[in-house]
Amino acid sequence: MQITSKGNIHLIELYLLLKKKEDMVPRSCLIRWKALHLGSRIHPAVSFSRSLFASTQVHQTSWVQAVSNAEKVVGFPTSLLSLRSVANDEISNIAVYLKKLIGTGHPLIATAKNLVYSKDKTHQTRGLLVLLMSKAAKKESGQDILPQQRTLAEITELVYTAHVIHGGVINLNTPNANLEMGNKMAVLCGDFFLAHSCVQLATIQNLKIVELIAQAITDYSTSEFIDVVANENDSALDRWNQQTKLRYGSLISHACQATLILGNNAELAEAGKSFGMEIALAWQANIEIQTYQSSENRADHVLSKLFPETSFVEVVSNFQAVRDKHVDATLKILTAFPQNDATIALGNIVRALKY
Repeated sequence: MQITSKGNIHLIELYLLLKKKEDMVPRSCLIRWKALHLGSRIHPAVSFSRSLFASTQVHQTSWVQAVSNAEKVVGFPTSLLSLRSVANDEISNIAVYLKKLIGTGHPLIATAKNLVYSKDKTHQTRGLLVLLMSKAAKKESGQDILPQQRTLAEITELVYTAHVIHGGVINLNTPNANLEMGNKMAVLCGDFFLAHSCVQLATIQNLKIVELIAQAITDYSTSEFIDVVANENDSALDRWNQQTKLRYGSLISHACQATLILGNNAELAEAGKSFGMEIALAWQANIEIQTYQSSENRADHVLSKLFPETSFVEVVSNFQAVRDKHVDATLKILTAFPQNDATIALGNIVRALKY
């Protein structure tokens, strides 16, 4: 579908308005505005960063280079991955309402701004991982990624985007018309992306793939109630692991498993699933470390709650060990795959987490 000229105008106006808001704090991603750039209820002891690939305030050259090289392997920049899904009049209508939220402080605006101006290639990396996993399993270098596998990568992005948008709903202690409108937009926009992903999922016409992605959506919802489903004897670190697996790991692991099934590489499906889970844990651990090191109020950070009464150096060292354990496990899993450009690219992305 094509965006109308009127829709283009709304998107360009929103882009220019966001450009003026340089003081906004980035927060995850809202929708794939960059593709259209025309070219908590968490357990109190375990409140942590909600975005798996959120910006860490520090530009990491090794990470950007690893992702850029990986995009070359799959054949195109993944910033264009979901263009097909958002290029329609519904998104141009969303842009109209987002412009009205400028200046209200609602996180939806900061979310959109972070995506538009992201220079650290932290966005749409989930889809990139799915594409790389698809190619890594190919036994012959000349084999292309299947159209269904590309669709699955796009679905993965859409599902995650829906989760991020829904996470932008804020609790209001006092009535506020602008913020209430922002909350309604967060719910409806998230539902729009989730529904759109389900429509695309149906086009794959594979019941097993539907079941895997549905399980990932279920796990994300369960993660919102970790204090209910977790064992009362679990430590804070156990809860962190469990919530990270449900919130972030499930989608990536099931998507990696699904793309291998679509590519007739069922013998590697379990390895792909394990890879997705391990890289999610390593990634989130790295984010916790980066945000802890740059935090102005470390007492409220999740790592301070995971390691109470521990010095700054010890906290960082302790969680670096957690991260490195998952990095090493991820790299070990990759040895089960044929050695090719995609496998090498995946390894470089994993190693880039150790910065």
